[in-house]
Amino acid sequence: MQMNYAQPRSLDGSALLTSTLEFESLAFKLDAIKEQNATRTSIGERDARIAEELTSYMEILNLERWMMNMMIVLHVAEKHQRHSDGFRNPRIELQTVNTQCFRDDLMENAGFQWIFDKFWVSCDEIYGPHFLTDNVEDSEVQDAAAILANIVKVRSEVAPFDPIFLDKAACAVVIDRHPDLIALLRTGKDNGDYTSVEKHGAILRSKAKDNLVDLLTGLRPLLSAFIESANPFNPWTPLPSVKCDPAIHAHIESLDIPAVRIDNPGMPIHGLGRFSNDEKLRNRVDGIFQKGAKTFLVNASGTGKTRLSFEGLCRHWGFYFTLAPDSDDLGANDLGPGILQMHRNYKYGLPAPDSPKFWPALKKNIETIDQRLSQVLLGRLLLFHMFSEIVELLGITEEHKRLWLLFQLRPKLKEQSGLEIDVVDDLQDAIYDLTSIEVGDLIAITFSKLRRIHGANFHLFYVLDQAQVVSDPVKALQREGRQYPILQEIIRAFGAKSRSHESSFVAVGTDIPRDGFVNAPFAGEVRWSSDTGAFDDEGEHRRYVSRFLTPAYAASPSGQMFLKRMWKWARGRHRTTDAILKSLLRDGFVTHHRLLDDYIEITTTYRPADYSDDNEPFRYPNLDAIRVGKLPDITFLNAPLLKSTIQQVLFHYLTGKQQAPLLPADLTALVSHGIACFVDGNMSQIAFNEPLFVIRIAQTFLHAPPERDLYGYPKCRNTPWLESGFAVLTHHRQNVTSRSLAGFLTFYLSRAIQGRSVLSEIFSFHEKEVPEWADQTAKLVTPSLKAYDESSPLLTTATAFSEVELWVDGSDGRGTTPFLLTHGSNPDLLFTLQLAEGKFVRIILRSVVTDTDVKDVLLKEVLGQLEHDYLLSDKGEFFGTAQHKESYCVLRVVASFPARTLMEPISSPLDGSAPVACLNHDAFQPFPGKATPTTRKRRGDLLCSDSEPSAKIPRLDSNSAASSFVELPV
Repeated sequence: MQMNYAQPRSLDGSALLTSTLEFESLAFKLDAIKEQNATRTSIGERDARIAEELTSYMEILNLERWMMNMMIVLHVAEKHQRHSDGFRNPRIELQTVNTQCFRDDLMENAGFQWIFDKFWVSCDEIYGPHFLTDNVEDSEVQDAAAILANIVKVRSEVAPFDPIFLDKAACAVVIDRHPDLIALLRTGKDNGDYTSVEKHGAILRSKAKDNLVDLLTGLRPLLSAFIESANPFNPWTPLPSVKCDPAIHAHIESLDIPAVRIDNPGMPIHGLGRFSNDEKLRNRVDGIFQKGAKTFLVNASGTGKTRLSFEGLCRHWGFYFTLAPDSDDLGANDLGPGILQMHRNYKYGLPAPDSPKFWPALKKNIETIDQRLSQVLLGRLLLFHMFSEIVELLGITEEHKRLWLLFQLRPKLKEQSGLEIDVVDDLQDAIYDLTSIEVGDLIAITFSKLRRIHGANFHLFYVLDQAQVVSDPVKALQREGRQYPILQEIIRAFGAKSRSHESSFVAVGTDIPRDGFVNAPFAGEVRWSSDTGAFDDEGEHRRYVSRFLTPAYAASPSGQMFLKRMWKWARGRHRTTDAILKSLLRDGFVTHHRLLDDYIEITTTYRPADYSDDNEPFRYPNLDAIRVGKLPDITFLNAPLLKSTIQQVLFHYLTGKQQAPLLPADLTALVSHGIACFVDGNMSQIAFNEPLFVIRIAQTFLHAPPERDLYGYPKCRNTPWLESGFAVLTHHRQNVTSRSLAGFLTFYLSRAIQGRSVLSEIFSFHEKEVPEWADQTAKLVTPSLKAYDESSPLLTTATAFSEVELWVDGSDGRGTTPFLLTHGSNPDLLFTLQLAEGKFVRIILRSVVTDTDVKDVLLKEVLGQLEHDYLLSDKGEFFGTAQHKESYCVLRVVASFPARTLMEPISSPLDGSAPVACLNHDAFQPFPGKATPTTRKRRGDLLCSDSEPSAKIPRLDSNSAASSFVELPV
């Protein structure tokens, strides 16, 4: 087959191919080659991988990607067809043929020589020694490997050979990686002198290699003892200082909870592997661990991502890497510190791409990454190979996958002296002294040995936990003029060391931007998932918690109430439930309800009062037992849209006991900050509905987040976000409607009125018609004129007039709320006040979202829509019957935003109609006022601290707020 390449005179894409017809011709030839090789599918896969690897490097040069793909695939495929005895590594083949189409003018580019060299490395890594030795009977390589192994065996006493090359398979690997050895062996065979072979650096031992071999030799008996023990973790028991009943102590021991540390029960690994026994959980794990894919599992912190990773590695061979240790300190410290070490060697702020210094700087950065990642991978491979050799003698079982995971989670082996050594740290210290060539050779050789042990179905899953740490684009890495994240380079580098069908990846994190992987070389293999599940089923949650309680207590009335309260307060993400259970275990189950109350109070500063068990002993909070992890912090959250969204959800909860709607997928920052969670598997639905998190965030909003200086220290007190939230709420106008504005006013007016502010401070009246009662205080009442229970919801919504009637009549329990939010009618909000003198004021309010002041004609039009006789002429119950005419009056209110309502330009509101008023905008600015203190005994703790400056708009009562949060339907 004759190839006809265009001879390029420059790197411009139009010069590489002179016409579209030539491109179509090349595409036709490629299709023909694919059809001819249809029976050789494995070869086709490798050719595609070669093209993909070359593409990733060509992109750096901004070459025409399809051109370089076509050239290399066609060229390699053509040369493959010339062989009747099998296919060879393209590196060996292409080095022996005329490749002027690549080398002529392309070599004149400053960066191409390095990229061409990188391509040879890719050929080695993809086709590699395993391709030649495992799949192809290449007589030349096999003969050379046999000769080399014999030389090492015979001459080992006089030459410093690495003893690893006594193995013929290892020799085949090193020959494939160093093809010049074939020529040296051929010359030596012809001349009878192998001196040049004996001096080749690839087969010589070094002090660094000897130290590594000595270390591994010493570790083998320790690892064998670990495997025989079958469990590296001792059972956890409470500290001796915790005084608990002997029966309780025996119960805790029977739970067999691993002790991550002496004071930390290992809840994340308790019952590891049990997901295989649950069809729902097993399917979730299988959906994440898919062979051949690169899955990105993204959700908020504490949603169970890490546990799913553990369960997947109980069923599949693989490596668990964590980029940042968590509070349980599980996992080896190799990849995380390795990333930090790479940062120290980076050249940040690369020169411009057209600068002659750009390519050397980029080359150094990528070589730094490759070198460090290769060292990390070699350490895991050597340990895994030793582990595999030991369990092979015992007979490999599925349980050994779980045991290999446990070893990775705590890679410490105990010496005879009783001291523990960190195996991974010691290995990395030894590997650090190896050359990059030695590291690469050992990786290839170790992979070859692992394939012989695990057989044809050998496959590795690489789990990268806390991947958000390396998910942001960095200046040190660029492709096609765009920065890309280190995570992309980690996946590429690890994947390139093994066959394409032998490795899969699961990247786990709270925030992995999609756009960082759109142009990745492996973009077509990427899958995104948020399928972590949650404690969203009461029965499932009850069964999980019951597992840790004593059977007698779980069956008792107090135990049943405790299970109900745990669901009420801890539902949602898994870590919340586990954190409370950990606290109970550390406390020795001395108290249940009281410790739950303590935990909630420490977490949110709110003391629940929904249950009290008089049989539990009184005790001060056991602060040693209660440990609260990192909680969402929104004091640095400056995005107005996110603040506005959080506020609207809080208003939704505070004004009525109903579940807030799911949030759209474009608010993923709420998930990244740990405020909300994805509740579906496709990262499209976000929920902000977990009681402890909602109350915690509400506390932050109700407090005044301090302004901070450049160093992050508080500088001064600021206005609470809910107190001054009117502007923040409506910052993004596309989200604001009259209905959402009325919802905010429900919350605002309830606080202003219940704070004993006089009505003239809340509303602005027309100067000619100021009611005589305007300077009185008032309180909210229900539509039936009964006192409002402040622990009840504030708001009822109506979507039809019939629902308004139900609210007015008090039917179906609707009439217990003081506010009614209407839908589709002229007034937006209806409520009633009882004045200090005892009379009642019925208020009908219209909210207007506008950028222009409401005045003159527009104001009269709005007021005309609020004529109560017109509104409810045939349903006059809301405005009272004849016998109550003297005890009430009607007030029409216009509330506009962001523009104001101006009453004065009109000479008279509307003759003969009810008084009118507008919302006093100045009242939204907090200032010292008459906020009435509320006793703890009657209404509970305030979510805002008593040390906060008082404001004319009083603080939220915790009973009404907290009960709204925790009583919501799931």
